[in-house]
Amino acid sequence: MSVVVVPADPPREGLVLPELPETSPLSTRQAADLYAAALKDVAVAVSESGGNLLVNYRPDDLLPDHHRVDESAEAAVRATVATALGDLDDVRFEKQVGSTYSARIGNTVTHLLESEDPGAVLVVDPTAMLAGRTVVDAAGMKSRTSEVVLGPAPGGRLHLAGFTEPVDFEDAFATAPLSTVAERATAAGFGIDFVEFSPVVETGADLTTLVSVLRARLAAGRAVPDNTTEVVEALDLRVVDGTVSAGTEGT
Repeated sequence: MSVVVVPADPPREGLVLPELPETSPLSTRQAADLYAAALKDVAVAVSESGGNLLVNYRPDDLLPDHHRVDESAEAAVRATVATALGDLDDVRFEKQVGSTYSARIGNTVTHLLESEDPGAVLVVDPTAMLAGRTVVDAAGMKSRTSEVVLGPAPGGRLHLAGFTEPVDFEDAFATAPLSTVAERATAAGFGIDFVEFSPVVETGADLTTLVSVLRARLAAGRAVPDNTTEVVEALDLRVVDGTVSAGTEGT
């Protein structure tokens, strides 16, 4: 059974989604609320899938000094996930190790593959709230025949990356991770497959995509991620003239 890794930061103002307040109407607090909602929705999707959820949190010693507070990073992440899932008995929490994001992801994937033989390790972006359970399950299925499975996101990014064998992870997620990871897989002689395109949220442009898709799903009566939808509705986020507008300051 696949291990599904969700790399997570404690949802603190200014630490998570730092570009959103600079490129959208959201404040640092609202950006943190959106991140927390996204993390909850991703945790729910993974918990409902056929994979085993592992929340891979960034520990206090890897956070900038001004984002270290009395509550530990692990406690903050646990509390966020618990709000969505309630029972955490089937959820693993492990700290990240490494000086960069690419190193931390690489260390986690390599360790799991070498020490646990999970079949596949899937890494899901904590803001891939629209991907859902079916995408996670599809990635697990595709991992049975391809060593690397990629979930494209806008701007050459990834919302999901699955591995049955480790690749060269050095700076793999730093720039254009979609093409970089694919090239590393090809260089290693690995097969590559893909799951459907899905947005992640980092910038105002990403927020525009998210709100557009979410509003379209709501209009069509299709399934939506509950926690993210609650934040979008509370802020009355809508796309006007190609950008997101907020109808309220929120709470």
